[in-house]
This record gives sequence, C-alpha cells and structure tokens, in this order.
Amino acid sequence: MIKNMRAIPPWEKKNNQRQTQGPGSLIDRGGSNTIKAMPATPPIEIEKRLKKLETGVKQLSTPVVNDGKSWIPATEVLYIAYASALSNLGTDGRIPNQSDCTNFGYLPFTNAGVLYPFRGRLVSKSVYPSGDSTDYIWESTSTTITSSNYVRHYSKNDALLSAIGDPDNPGSGITWTSIAPATAIPGTAYWVADKFTIDGASSSWQIYPVKTGVSTNIGIISHTKSGYNKPTLNDATWKADVILAATANTGLAYSLHTELGFGAVVVITYDNGKLFGILREVGGTATWQVPADIVDGDLVVDGTIATDKISANAITGAKISSGTTITAGTGNNVGVLDGADSTYRIYAGHATPASAPFRVAQDGTVTIEQATSTGKLVIEGDVIKVYTTSASGDTLRVKLGNLS
Repeated sequence: MIKNMRAIPPWEKKNNQRQTQGPGSLIDRGGSNTIKAMPATPPIEIEKRLKKLETGVKQLSTPVVNDGKSWIPATEVLYIAYASALSNLGTDGRIPNQSDCTNFGYLPFTNAGVLYPFRGRLVSKSVYPSGDSTDYIWESTSTTITSSNYVRHYSKNDALLSAIGDPDNPGSGITWTSIAPATAIPGTAYWVADKFTIDGASSSWQIYPVKTGVSTNIGIISHTKSGYNKPTLNDATWKADVILAATANTGLAYSLHTELGFGAVVVITYDNGKLFGILREVGGTATWQVPADIVDGDLVVDGTIATDKISANAITGAKISSGTTITAGTGNNVGVLDGADSTYRIYAGHATPASAPFRVAQDGTVTIEQATSTGKLVIEGDVIKVYTTSASGDTLRVKLGNLS
C-alpha cells in the first residue's frame, strides 16, 4: 500500500508530470513521494521466453527438403515397376543384372491389356523412380494382385488434346468408342484412352495420340523467343517452343507438337538467328525437317503452298499485295501484274511490257497483237482501232466508236 499520495488535478499533470527514459526511471508526481517504475525485463530473459514460445509452436511439415545439393523427399517414397519376365531371380526378390529383366516399365498392363506377371517395389527418397531393375524387389502379380481390369476407348475426332476430354467426360462434340484392349486400334482413330483398375484402385485416363492429321488453315506460324539461342530441331526444347508458338498464333491450347499436323511450318526467331521446321512423316514418325528452300523476306517455304492446301475463298484481293510484280511463267512465256512499270500494269507474252502482244496501260488502253500477224487491235477509251503493222510503222485501217 502506498501512503501519502495526493490526487493530481488534470491541470497539473501536464506541467508537473515528468518522466525520464530508460529502465528504473523515476516518475515525479509533484509530491514528496515518488514511485519507481517497474524495471525493464533483461534481454536474456526475453530470449528465454521467446525460445519457450517457439518450442510450443508446431512447425509446418514439407514434402521435400534440401540436402545441400538438391531437393529430395522429406520421407521415403514407394515406387512400383513391372516386367514381363525375370531371370536369375533370387530368394530375396532381386536380380543381379539389368539384362535379367524383360520389358521393364511403370505401367502394369501390356498394350493388349494383359497384366504383367511381375511387379517390383522400391522404397527411396529420390524424387524420380529408378530405371535400374536391380534396385527393385520383385514378386509375382498372380500372388499379390487379386483383381485387375483394363479398359480402352478411341476417338475419331482430330480435336486438340485440351478439347477432347475423356470417355467419362467427353468434350463438346467428341465421341469415344469402347474397344477391347486386345483388338487392333482402327486406322481412323486419332486418340486412344486407357484406364486400369488393380484391387479396386483405378488410374486416371491415359490419353495419347495414335495418328497425326494434316495441317489445315493455320498458315505459317512465326514466333519470336527472346533471351534464348536456337535449340536443335526435333529436341525437347524445339517441340516445346513449337507448342508455345502455335498457341500464341492461334489462341488454341496445344498440348503436343504433332497436333499441328503434317505440313505445318514453324519459324522461330531466337537471339542467334531463325530456326525453320516443317512437320513431315519420316519412317512412320512425325519429324521436323528443315525446308529445302526458304524465301526469308516473305517467309515462303518450299512445298508449303499447293492447290490442295488452299481452301475455297481463303485467298482474296485484300490478302495479295505487291509493290513490284506478280509473275506467272518464265522468260517471255509469262503473264504479269506490274506495279513498277511507268506505263503498263498488265501484260502477257513477253518479259518486256512494251513488247508484250497483250498489254494494258495505266490509263486503260488495251493493245492486242500477234507476232505472226501484220495486224494490231487497240482499244483506247471509247475507240477501237485496227492497224496494219510493218517495219516502217503502223497504218490505221479501221476506227470504231467516237470518230470526232
């Protein structure tokens, strides 16, 4: 109990109250007695209390940790592999050599929907399953698996992977047809979906392409990827860049480079140059090849423009433009649209406009003559003139129209 304290009126607090900073400071209340402030907690005590609080907080768990070299799982992971045959299998379930394992893989069924007779297990902290069959402990699936099922569907739709859905949830307008796994996949199928169930546990649908279509109406895809140098044609980087380029140019969600179809042409500009590729079938495999001829200025690639590749109404006047000439034929056997000549805009039969037997001038004058004939027809404004031609000059023989 504190004695001899008087009440301090509010108007005295501002003038009389004085407080010094720091631990153990005195507060003067204006009377004869003072109150010593509570001493500050020592830093060591604060640290002890903070540590006590930290130990009481449950740390969040993480699935991976860094061992100083790379990220690895925080706990051990079970990996499963399958094989069609094993040799020299020991009583401990291991094989001495990788050659003792036939058809090593991670899927439990063959392409015909038959369960592989051997299953291997590996407990590891690696983020990737081992590809070495000697790392696994093997056992027969006939004694460890009580029930299994394998189903397969196919689709004739050539839509993108992002649009086809799956047999349980097909995309809009997509039809999936059930087929026995051992039955040959129809040649008209573009996509196949597989799903398996083992002891009541089902996998997700595994969807993969079995046919590459023909590129239609996507044109030549041009793209720029800054900050990177050219990869190698057909490597993983190139194929990934093709998908990015196709998506950027069309706005469609491509998932596989083969979805562009055979005949697709892609040119990507990197920091150290351009890389061109045309998708073709080589030995039954979709392969990107360098075109034989490339006109880089207008990006015309040999073999990319053919009559059967141009759809009806795809080319209109608004899509053809040239500041010089558009020529069909070679030498003097040509037909030309000329935007550079000072007099003639259309001519045929000679590479020199003024010498062409058929020519149309900028002002609309039409001249028609034949090299083996001595006559010439000229349509000029509202007059038609017929001349006899000779080495010494042309002689007007007939004039029709405005005779004034």
